[in-house]
Amino acid sequence: MNSINFDTILSTNDFLKSYAKKNNLPDFFFVRTDEQTKGKGQRTNVWQSECCKNILISYYVKYKIPAENQFLLNRIVSVSLIEFLQKFNIPDVKIKYPNDILSGFYKIAGILIENTIYKNHIKDSIIGIGLNVNQQKFKNLPFAVSMKMLTGKTYDLVELTEILTKILIENFDKKPEKISLLYEKYLYQTEVNSIKLTNKE
Repeated sequence: MNSINFDTILSTNDFLKSYAKKNNLPDFFFVRTDEQTKGKGQRTNVWQSECCKNILISYYVKYKIPAENQFLLNRIVSVSLIEFLQKFNIPDVKIKYPNDILSGFYKIAGILIENTIYKNHIKDSIIGIGLNVNQQKFKNLPFAVSMKMLTGKTYDLVELTEILTKILIENFDKKPEKISLLYEKYLYQTEVNSIKLTNKE
């Protein structure tokens, strides 16, 4: 895989945005780190993660669709995370709109997608994923959970990254209609009835 791995970094999304401007990157080039000191969540939130315990990764993707359809990217990534977690028998996994992944009522993963738009189309995207894997204590985050907390198993982060990347690539090749149906299927509680999925893919 084409990638850069860090022991520590401020933010994988920020680094990859800057790196992509200076380099001609292939699809699904990714930056992974053991620790983020300024990990980014949605809006002004901070993504907290214990060093060397979780997947902290950002992918560079060229998926040229009209800018008005950009939420399709969230759907693809969300569905991919659900399918990934199901492979490891993580129970009751659901998508909490717009970009959280839950096991039951507990957050196990988050997504942050930043798009570059040119002439009303998406030129490229940085897809950031934080996935709680081996961490067992979350300070001041009572509704956070990890794969290890749910299964009692310790996971190899490199192996998990390979599996996650493969699932992502496969889902980006699927028809948007199929992804949208899966997204609706996995939406948390009754959100499917309250969210208008109006994008025309």
